[in-house]
Amino acid sequence: MTSETILRLCSLTVVSAVCLAKNVVLLPPPMSSYIIYHANIGQALIELGHNVSLCVPEYLSNKELVPHKSINIIRYGEYLGDVQAKFLQRVDLRDQFWQGKPQTFLSRFPLIQMFKELINEILSDTKFLAAIQEHNPEFFVVDNFMYIRNILVLPYKMGIPFSLIGSFPDNFLNGIPFNPASEPLVLEYASYNKTFFERVKAVTMSLIFLSYDLFSDADVVSRYAPEKAYMTIRDIALKAEIFIAETDHVLDYPRTSLPNTKLIGGSSVSEAKPLSGEVKRFVEMSSRGVAVVSFGGYNIYIPDHIRSKMATAFQKLNLNVIWKINWTFEQRDKILTLNWIPQNDLLGHPKTRVLVSHCGKNSQYEALYHGVPILCLPMLSDQFYNSKRIFIKGFGQYADIREITSDELARLIQQVADDPKYRSNIQQASTIFRELYKIPSKEAAFWLDHAMKYGGNYMRSSGQQMPLYQFLLLDVMAFLLFIPIVTMFILFVIVKLCCYRFRTLKMKND
Repeated sequence: MTSETILRLCSLTVVSAVCLAKNVVLLPPPMSSYIIYHANIGQALIELGHNVSLCVPEYLSNKELVPHKSINIIRYGEYLGDVQAKFLQRVDLRDQFWQGKPQTFLSRFPLIQMFKELINEILSDTKFLAAIQEHNPEFFVVDNFMYIRNILVLPYKMGIPFSLIGSFPDNFLNGIPFNPASEPLVLEYASYNKTFFERVKAVTMSLIFLSYDLFSDADVVSRYAPEKAYMTIRDIALKAEIFIAETDHVLDYPRTSLPNTKLIGGSSVSEAKPLSGEVKRFVEMSSRGVAVVSFGGYNIYIPDHIRSKMATAFQKLNLNVIWKINWTFEQRDKILTLNWIPQNDLLGHPKTRVLVSHCGKNSQYEALYHGVPILCLPMLSDQFYNSKRIFIKGFGQYADIREITSDELARLIQQVADDPKYRSNIQQASTIFRELYKIPSKEAAFWLDHAMKYGGNYMRSSGQQMPLYQFLLLDVMAFLLFIPIVTMFILFVIVKLCCYRFRTLKMKND
């Protein structure tokens, strides 16, 4: 082979790679945890040769949530304010928890309305839409966060293919056949093996979600894409090239799925990097090990008496404690308090014995990835479901931080740290998870790249392309019900005619 031939082949390879590269726009909800995992997936897409832009609200643009300099940032929403603060204030979930009030589905209605208003503002922002157009988008990655569902009108309006990515596979939105008796539903806190009344509740919720989409507006296409044919948000969602869910069968329970729904696990996980500075010094001097205490990226309000109870419990441990909290503790040789901690790197350190957490999605997956048992202290939303799941899987324990005493808290932390069954269970699960999912952000990028190259039609089920009444077999059931009714009616008429004829003949004979 001549040098000229080799040069031509190399040129063709480069041109082919450039042609396959896409301009990808990521649309996460305007909250920090979502932006972090979208950034991880964006970086993995860049490594595959794509150009990636990430939409970040103004109030989070200076928080250094996107460490990857190769990702283009599309800033927007100066008018939105602090969405996470509004989230907590609007529905008072935080206050409801500390006051001991139950968090019901009805309490979420103000939250649904709040996000609809936010998305309406974003879709009306011509400056933001123009900024997206400037990046010449060829593919959208839209988050499947149920409260921002109206944003799906954007790729539909622009006529650009898209995928959906979210924390769980949404059976109702994705058109996945499922059995509510055996599978967990969105916002459901039932046990793994559901009781009779839990199954009744699950079926009722399923019927509501199937018949009415609480999270989108019926007129959103008419308002923001009047030039397009009318479709509901559910109809648009079913046009996604691929559905990616940040869950799996290792941490979560087994679920029914379809070929175009890919489970990847938690994309926030990665190999641990070496510790540095004060955190490194503290861990190295902790001869008996470390307990990591964190309640997520957003500083959750903790009342003074609860904070004091937790500090008292931590002092009773034979472990040192690294606590992510905006509070200064005097005994820094025993308890190191910081406003931010490198949680993933700490969980990957061999001296970390236990994670004390609210049991959010990212925290769970980082603990699973590094094989660290968890004590869950849930406060909001899906954290209660997550906590019960951790207990059922044997990866740790859970407790109510409002009711538990400092002695009981210290005993539970020590139990989870010392009992070999918890570490053994989660380390075995970690091995399975790593073998199946490798690096989840790269797994997500692989499937997004695949959908960009080949499209998703070959994976799409016919059930995702038919009307709801056909999908639920309502027409078949009506037909099958109609046949015996008609048959019985015909038999009734025949019998009645026979009886009438018999009476008529009898009267004539008499």
